[in-house]
Amino acid sequence: MELKPLNRDEWRQAVLGVFEKIKEHKEPYEVILGGITLTVFPNVFSPKYFTDSLWFAEQLPEIIGQSSLLEIGTGTGIIGLFCALHGAHVTVTDINTDAVKNAKFNFERHKINIPVYLGSVYQPLTEDQKFDFIFWNHPFNNWETPVEETLLLAGLDHNYEATTAYISGASRHLTKHGRLLLGTGNNADIKTLQALASANGYLLKLLKEGILPLEEGGVINSYLIYEFLPKVRASV
Repeated sequence: MELKPLNRDEWRQAVLGVFEKIKEHKEPYEVILGGITLTVFPNVFSPKYFTDSLWFAEQLPEIIGQSSLLEIGTGTGIIGLFCALHGAHVTVTDINTDAVKNAKFNFERHKINIPVYLGSVYQPLTEDQKFDFIFWNHPFNNWETPVEETLLLAGLDHNYEATTAYISGASRHLTKHGRLLLGTGNNADIKTLQALASANGYLLKLLKEGILPLEEGGVINSYLIYEFLPKVRASV
């Protein structure tokens, strides 16, 4: 696939167009992805349309293995489910009440015991909950205005406020040698992500990259998995 850079307005128009397709669904519907059947509730970030969820779901088990994982912003639960099916001990959160219900439904359907918490980033967790890995397929778009629609919070992050909270608060929920990961894309605000990493004592290391359309038949972009390496550890 040929990767042709889009200007910001073209990219945003493409993203918002996919969200409009998601909004058309008023009833739950089923999708089969990676051989796994999932139900998608209305008002939930949908792997039927956005291709990133499945790509991250297929890539992460190789990194996580059978370790403990906290996934932020689980949506339908597809990423946490794939990791759990490969032996990981998974916990998930989401700020969207419909997503929390959706993830619980899919986990129960596949008879996988995954705790699901409602809240923004780490807010619903207790201080003693720590994990070997933390991952978020974060909202790529660094948005200039506040985002009112819960569904759009999955893709638009006002001034990267939630992403900042994700990076700055991670150390409180990582085990001693725990690893902080981020799922993002080449159309995200990479310079700001690098600056946020540095401000919190990290260096960004690219672990995986895949080139895919944003949606089936849509514009081509690349998906990225970064690790936040503590500067002290990286220099050793």
